[in-house]
Amino acid sequence: AYALEVDTQHVWDFAGDGYVHRLIRNDIDGKLVEVNDPTTQAAGHTGTSGEDAGLSRTHDPGLTSEQEERVVHRKLEHYASEYYTLLKSQLEQQRVYYETRLTEVRREHEQTNNQKQPPSTSDLILALKQERNQLEQRIVSLKKKRTQAKKETDFLTSMNESLESNKDAMHTQLREAQGKQAEARDILRKEIPELERK
Repeated sequence: AYALEVDTQHVWDFAGDGYVHRLIRNDIDGKLVEVNDPTTQAAGHTGTSGEDAGLSRTHDPGLTSEQEERVVHRKLEHYASEYYTLLKSQLEQQRVYYETRLTEVRREHEQTNNQKQPPSTSDLILALKQERNQLEQRIVSLKKKRTQAKKETDFLTSMNESLESNKDAMHTQLREAQGKQAEARDILRKEIPELERK
């Protein structure tokens, strides 16, 4: 038989004459079964039968849920502190490593800059000649493009002039064709009634 203290929410076992750590409902038959207290198991009490469970019980009700929360909170704070200390030391090691590496890279860069000498005048003259040759080639290609564009422009201009000169003759031919079409319609209008009569 079990009893629940309303204030502390602890369960008292009358048969075992002590507090029960936890009770759970058995899935098989639905009865309440005691779960052993991990603190007493750690102390060497690992009984599973009712009699052994009675031996491992204590008259001390244990921790309330608030006290358990405080203990868990303290443990979490301790873990967080350890993690922070570890992280801080790792970051410090990384900082030292990268600062050393940065110093080495700067030193190498300074050495390579010191080893470089200014280009000689013959090198400058050679570079300028190459650049002049490239510019001359570019000018030649641009002149060819300009000549091609001028030819196309002249062709299009002559075509336009030709079309403009032929425009009047085309209008005259169009008017003549429209007149002939009108005459043909008139003849058809006169001929169709006579054909229908026959």
